[in-house]
Amino acid sequence: MKRLSWIVPILLIMSGSAQTKIVDRILAQVNGDIITLSDLNRAMAEIRQELATKYSGDQLAQELKKVQKDVLDDLIRQKLFLQKASELGFTASVDVQVSSYIESIRKKNNIKDMQEFERALAQQGTTLAAFREQIRNQIIVQSLVQEFVGSRITLLPQEVEKYYKDHANEFSTPEEVTLSEILVNSEGNPSEAEARAKDMLARLKQGESFATLASQYSKGPTANKGGSIGSYLTGKLLPDIAKAVASVKEGDVADIQKTNDGFVIYRVDSRKLAAIRPLEEVRDDIKNRLYQQKFTPEYERFAAQLKEDAYIQIFGEIK
Repeated sequence: MKRLSWIVPILLIMSGSAQTKIVDRILAQVNGDIITLSDLNRAMAEIRQELATKYSGDQLAQELKKVQKDVLDDLIRQKLFLQKASELGFTASVDVQVSSYIESIRKKNNIKDMQEFERALAQQGTTLAAFREQIRNQIIVQSLVQEFVGSRITLLPQEVEKYYKDHANEFSTPEEVTLSEILVNSEGNPSEAEARAKDMLARLKQGESFATLASQYSKGPTANKGGSIGSYLTGKLLPDIAKAVASVKEGDVADIQKTNDGFVIYRVDSRKLAAIRPLEEVRDDIKNRLYQQKFTPEYERFAAQLKEDAYIQIFGEIK
């Protein structure tokens, strides 16, 4: 634990009339560094904008108050990471990386030069110096976390294979069918409509073109597309349709189905059976999942250890 240092938790500024006015205050001390109310407000700016799209007035104030403690905790953690990184020399060559990163952003966004880049940052309410500092801190923290967390995580082939077997349903592609239809309206005479539907089915079984018959005789909105109604996951079909086409092979037609308006004949244009994606195809995805599962507790452990070894003092309640 570092030596305690005493800090008065109020920042003052003198006006021209020699009157003292409180413009900021210290919220927390983290070893030898401080976190101020203005630091918290800057960190919460984006969150405030997002919440403002959902809430207003007192409700917005309540929602902001709920997240303030978490944001302050994040700022404390950031200070601890940066202090540890500085202590271990992670800041040595970071400025070169920052410059390289900013240059890549400039080129990626087709910004002519740094003057134009600064103007773009100003439009977003920040400066090049502030942006550099933000990127610098991110690179330093990422390097530290990779060294003390990421590098200690191992993934064995057996773990990947076990995850694949245990979560096979997550890597499967469901059955899908592409259907076409011919709709025969009863138009007040169900018997005649059924006879027309039976005649249509017979002609289809004799080899006549489904698309041609649908275009000529179907009364549905899909007639001008040769009866095509598109592709659907079998599990998402209406129960009556799913039952009608369940055992129909690709290219075949189903038996006539009665509807409220008449009769319908479905054809299964194509059928993609359910299948599990091969392990090699999803291996990287599984590795990412397993890595994240292991990373989170290790990350929290590392942060908790830094916090335990530090001197941290919170000055009063956030208002």
